[in-house]
Amino acid sequence: MIAECEREVNELHTTLKKTVEHRSKSLHQHEQWVRAADAFRNHQSPIDDLIDKCLKCGLESDGELRQFAFAYIDEDPYFFRSGYVLEDLLRRVKRLTLTTDEKRSIQRLILKRIETQALRNFRRICQLINKIDTDGFRTEVSNRSKSTDPNVKRRAEFALTYFPEET
Repeated sequence: MIAECEREVNELHTTLKKTVEHRSKSLHQHEQWVRAADAFRNHQSPIDDLIDKCLKCGLESDGELRQFAFAYIDEDPYFFRSGYVLEDLLRRVKRLTLTTDEKRSIQRLILKRIETQALRNFRRICQLINKIDTDGFRTEVSNRSKSTDPNVKRRAEFALTYFPEET
């Protein structure tokens, strides 16, 4: 469901970007742009309601919403405003007592972002390291800080600053 939403929104956004370039060339192209803008603006996805419920009701007492939130974290979709949604969900996750699987989900997200690209919400994600810290996870991040890829190394070193001091 989340991947389908990602695909739909990205298609609508791509169409909008293509039509905006030519909107002033003719009346027909202007109408195409108006239709694309309306389609993008009025798009409704089944996940929109779930996201709204997560943000309004919280995740503490609703297993379905909690499951959706962690599915979203696992999927880590990339579409218009998806990063803001992830940040909002992470703010709610920060208040939870996490299961081992939930901790692992966030660990996978951090490792994925270290390996690929941090994006603007990487700092917000790393702020959860205190809640999800394990020896194995610290080792995985530390190993990536020795990468020959300077970008991976930089992101891993940044993430390491969020681990509690070892005693």
